[in-house]
Order: sequence, then C-alpha cells, then structure tokens
Amino acid sequence: MSGSNQVEHWLFNTDETEPEGEGKYAVMLKQQVVAAWGHCKGLGAEVTLNRPNPGDIVFYFRAGFGIIARAEAVDSYSSPSQSVFGAVGEYRRPVDNLQVLPEDKPITVAEITESTGYQIPYRQIMGRILDASTVDYLNRRFRSVKSRSLPSKKAIKQSSGGFFQTAPEERKKVEVAAVSAVTKAYEAAEWQVKSVEREKVGYDLHCTKGDKFECVEVKGTSGPDEQFIITANELNKAKTDPRFVLFVVTNALTKPTQKKYSGQQLISKFDIQPLQYRAVLRSYARQEK
Repeated sequence: MSGSNQVEHWLFNTDETEPEGEGKYAVMLKQQVVAAWGHCKGLGAEVTLNRPNPGDIVFYFRAGFGIIARAEAVDSYSSPSQSVFGAVGEYRRPVDNLQVLPEDKPITVAEITESTGYQIPYRQIMGRILDASTVDYLNRRFRSVKSRSLPSKKAIKQSSGGFFQTAPEERKKVEVAAVSAVTKAYEAAEWQVKSVEREKVGYDLHCTKGDKFECVEVKGTSGPDEQFIITANELNKAKTDPRFVLFVVTNALTKPTQKKYSGQQLISKFDIQPLQYRAVLRSYARQEK
C-alpha cells in the first residue's frame, strides 16, 4: 500500500488532436498551467485537472511529439477560465517548478516503451503513470533542465474573469461590491435591509417590506460568467426555505449586473458540483475480549 505522502506521477495530454487544442500547449506553458475543457471522458475538466494532489508530478504530453515538459501540482485547484481554449466548460490549474524540454527534443512514446517496456497512458487527459521504472527514466531526462517557479499567489488571477480568484483580497472586494449593489437595489425599492453575513445562517441579507420577508444570498463574480462557490449551508437553505432568494452579481467591480433566482431555480438552472469533501475519522467500538 502507498503512504499518504507518496508523490504520484501523472501524464497530462494537452489535447492537440482537437481543433480547439491545436497549439494550445504553448499557451499553457507560457501561463504555467494545465488546462482542459468539455466532458473529458465523462469526468469533466474541473475534476480531471484536480486529480493530482499538491506535490504530485505532472508530465505534459503533446500528441504527435511526446512528453515536452514536467511540473509540480500545487495547492491551488482548478478554476473556470477562457484564457487557453476559449471554450465553454474550460478550467485551468497553476503548476510550479515547470521544466520545458527543447522543442526538438521531446521524449517520444517509442523511446519510453523501448527503455522501460511501459505504455504511458497518453489516451487519457490526466492519467496516472503506474510504472516505477518509467517514472525514474522520465525524471532522469529532466534532471538537467532548468525549472521555472510559479509567481506569488498574489499575482495569480483569472484572466478570463472567472469566479475563483486566488488572492483572498480580490475575492473580498468582489463580495463587498456585490452585497453593496444588492443592498442598494433593495433600499431603493423601500425594503429594510439587515446584514446577517457574520451569523452564518445560510444567506447574507435579511430583507423585509411590510409583511414580505426574503432571505437573500449574494454571489459576486469579477467577470460576466454566472459561476460561484456555494456552501452546504447555503444550498440547504435554498432547498428548504421558500423565502430564500439568490442574487448573482456579475462584473461586480466594473459594471455590476444583477440577476435574481429563487431557491428552486438555483437547483434547477445551475449545475452544482462538489469541490471538496470532509473526511472524519470513524469511531469504532472497542471489541470485547
């Protein structure tokens, strides 16, 4: 059995065989990311890119050439983007310690098979390399190649205007701007607005007007796409409380545009996917002797 801290090695296919992917390996290397779009053999781009754990090694594979680069997965996971493929459902994930081989010296599939007898999983978008001798062979080939470090986390931002800015201060600015825009809209319509953000009740604003009462959750994005993180508490509120209302504020920092949804519309109109799970150690009763 492998230990929990064991580094795993992955082969990432840059998707050169699709028209959208032609030449995009160069964009990924320049941006220092791995990127994918679409269904990715049923897993989806987001889940596919998040398969490597932080610290795992990812080898870039370019169809028709071979392995062209090596990098380390970091603890920043994939986020929506349109900066690589410009396609619907695109995600990208930053990598660190990027090493790029000279363009005329890729490591071909034939070389690897001849040296180790192992067939690398190049037909997958992100496939685990399971042969130790192949891992050793590839690592040796990159031993003398210079590496490029990832810019500081402050500098890592979505160039496409997605919802998942890495910098916490940027996320906070978007949240504050979105809540402010929705608050002003309610107050202009003569509603009484009270912030309950700190109370963690599953929504942000307690809004009343006469006998009307709405539990308003606000989600802001820095770009035009309606994509955001929603907590389990917020989702449960949307499912169980008919007074729940969701406002999505796009372009929150530049030209705020609001769109309103009921809790049921949130469930029916949005594709909601888990990004994380909580693991809790199970308690076992002591066996009687």
